[in-house]
Amino acid sequence: MWGVVVAVLTGLLTVSDASWSWPVAHAHAVVRAFDAPDSPWGPGHRGIDLAAKKGDLVFAPVSGTIHFSGRVVDRGIITIKTSEGNLVSIEPVDALVTSGSVKAGERIGEVGAGHCAGGCLHIGLRVKGEYRSPAHELRVLTRAVLIG
Repeated sequence: MWGVVVAVLTGLLTVSDASWSWPVAHAHAVVRAFDAPDSPWGPGHRGIDLAAKKGDLVFAPVSGTIHFSGRVVDRGIITIKTSEGNLVSIEPVDALVTSGSVKAGERIGEVGAGHCAGGCLHIGLRVKGEYRSPAHELRVLTRAVLIG
């Protein structure tokens, strides 16, 4: 019996995309993958979680304009609007920026509390209003693994 093939995020970073940069300074690891919802309001995970802990520095993953910077429910969120009109959201973050332009790699805050047990940094991407994984832009590799 051959088993089942599943895609697994390795959390490894390949040659970086010039327009995107990793938003935390240490381990390039994905701790939770994107999980598209079945409907616009259905359950899912509309982004990826990166290894990080409270207090880690957060850097803008892309250049753009601060579209939103503030608290939603119990955590800080920063959303950057790119020149293409895409929205990149990062949470939980204690923001150093509230408006204006940012460049990829510029320090924008620190990881706050509130998204993952043990800490992480969530990054989401909306293209033309649709959520999709930012793994491609962050150059996260996916590979097939034979199980069983």
